Amino acid sequence: MLHPIRRSWCLAASCAVLLCFGRTSPESAVGPGRTGDASRGIEAARLMARSLVSIKALREARGLAIDRQVDPNQTALIGDEFSPLTTSLGEVEAKRTTTNPAFAAAIVRYFRAAGLHQGDVVAIGASGSFPGLLLATLCATRALDLEPVVIYSVGASMYGANLPGFTFVDMQARLRADGVLPYHLAAVSPGGDDDRGTGVLFDDSGASLIAETRRSGLQFVEGSTLADSIERRLHLYEAAAAGRPIRCFVNIGGSSASFGDTPASLTLPNGLVRRVTDLPRSPTRGVVFEFASRGVPVVHLLHVRGLARDNHLPFDPIPLPPIGVGEVYRRE
Repeated sequence: MLHPIRRSWCLAASCAVLLCFGRTSPESAVGPGRTGDASRGIEAARLMARSLVSIKALREARGLAIDRQVDPNQTALIGDEFSPLTTSLGEVEAKRTTTNPAFAAAIVRYFRAAGLHQGDVVAIGASGSFPGLLLATLCATRALDLEPVVIYSVGASMYGANLPGFTFVDMQARLRADGVLPYHLAAVSPGGDDDRGTGVLFDDSGASLIAETRRSGLQFVEGSTLADSIERRLHLYEAAAAGRPIRCFVNIGGSSASFGDTPASLTLPNGLVRRVTDLPRSPTRGVVFEFASRGVPVVHLLHVRGLARDNHLPFDPIPLPPIGVGEVYRRE
């Protein structure tokens, strides 16, 4: 069971996710229309659309039916309401919204606004809650020829990548095998409370998350405490960068290690954050604040309704809009 203070914080975070209203600071977040590259945005969106075809083929090959009531666009990215990997509450409409390939174009705009250039290293910390946003981010890095370093937490909120045997680990392996995205995940962790696999809605022991993480065969981020897990992640990012500077950190979802467990996490602006003026001092403030303290730009992807609004994208579109149509693709 969670400590009462931690449980109160988690409930507040869950409510914030359910509301999905992004909080954008004029000083630190870049909205739409400031920068962009239409051709690269379209390239990223097309790459995401191709990725969805590959992922759907994998899901069908594994006999995992797509519920058309839950996933009417048949993207194959929408998981179950509850599963052994479900760690928290979530809104299916928000999950569906992030399957729109136009989000890849939105991430291109954020990266351009952050001043990233070909070959720059981008550290990415993602939970299983929003596989669509992780996919969009990787498609954007590919379109801009950036170097992503991904640490993935298996735990997912409702309707995320929460199907045992079909997490983003499996999706990425299929995309690499199909020649769509060439990337490998740098490491995986179970996620859940303190990034240790506990706190799953129907498995307090965390056995399911730990087993799924080990099944991946990838490097396991295993810390004795949350602070230890955060420190290990920083070392992994630096090792993968091999002496090159990390130019941006992308946080996707609300994993304990990336997002931290301080109240500052709840007020972190949506989208591109160039600087954080009030950094928490706690050793469990999360990787996102560790990078912010170093002056590294952060792209914070969590509050989906706000992200959609800021990038002039539809919320829960059925069907998905055609690629190349909309303000997110315009270059100014």
